[in-house]
Amino acid sequence: MGWGRVIKSGCAGMCCLIPMAYISFRFLNLTEGVTGGLIANIDDAIANLMSALGLGGLGIFIQFLAGMLIGIVLIFLFPIHWCLFYRPDDVMLLIAITIPWILCCAITSGLFAHSPRGGLHTSLAIGIGYAIIFTVPYIILAIAFPLGAVILDGLLWGLSSLPYLVAVLTAIFEGCLVGAVFGAFIGSLRYKGKEGEQKQKKKKVKVKKEVTKTSEMFLPEIVEEKTINLTSMDTCSNCGAKFTTDDLFCTNCGAKK
Repeated sequence: MGWGRVIKSGCAGMCCLIPMAYISFRFLNLTEGVTGGLIANIDDAIANLMSALGLGGLGIFIQFLAGMLIGIVLIFLFPIHWCLFYRPDDVMLLIAITIPWILCCAITSGLFAHSPRGGLHTSLAIGIGYAIIFTVPYIILAIAFPLGAVILDGLLWGLSSLPYLVAVLTAIFEGCLVGAVFGAFIGSLRYKGKEGEQKQKKKKVKVKKEVTKTSEMFLPEIVEEKTINLTSMDTCSNCGAKFTTDDLFCTNCGAKK
C-alpha cells in the first residue's frame, strides 16, 4: 500500500469518524456515561430547542451537526484507559468510546485496504491525522497566549485528570489502535495473497507478448509493400516497359536505362 493511498485512506477515515461519533452520542448515551449521569438526554433538549425556534429542516440539520461535534469532542477528551480506571463497571461507556473507532477503521479499511498491513496503516493514518489537527493549534495557543493553554490544561485536568495534550493524544492513539485490530481483520478478508499477485503479473506479461506478436506480424507486410512500390517506379522513357533492378538497357526497345 503506497503512501499516497495511505494518506487518501487516512483522510477518508477522518471524515468517517465524525458521523460514527454521532452514533455514540445519539444511541449509546455517551454524554450521560462520561458525566456519570449528571447530563442526560441532551439530544432531546437540542431537538426541543430547534422545534421551539421553528427552524424545521434546518433545525434537524443543526441537531445532527451538534450531535456529531459533541460526540467527537467527548471521544477525543476521554481516553479508553480513563473509562477503565474511573468507570470500570460502566460497560456501555466503554462501548460508546470505542465503537466509533471500530466502525471507522473497519469501513475505511474495507474501502481502501487489500491486506492486513494496509488495514493497520489506514487506522494509524487516521490517528496521526487527528493528532496533528489537535496538537498544532494547542502549540500555537501556548506560544501566542500561554494563559489560554494553562486554562485549557486546567479544564481538561478537572474533567479527565490529565492535561490537554496527554488526554487528547492518548484518546486518539488508544482508539485508533483498537480500531486497527478490526481494520487489519477487514484487510485480511480482502487479501489475495502472493498467488493473486502472480496471476496479475502473468496477465500483464501475456498482454505485452500479444502486443509484440501483432506488431511483428504486420511489420514484414509493410516492408514488402514499400519495396514493391520502389521497384515499380522505374520504367523506360521510350516505350514504357518496366525495368528490373539488374537491367541497364530496356529489354523491349534497347533504350538506355
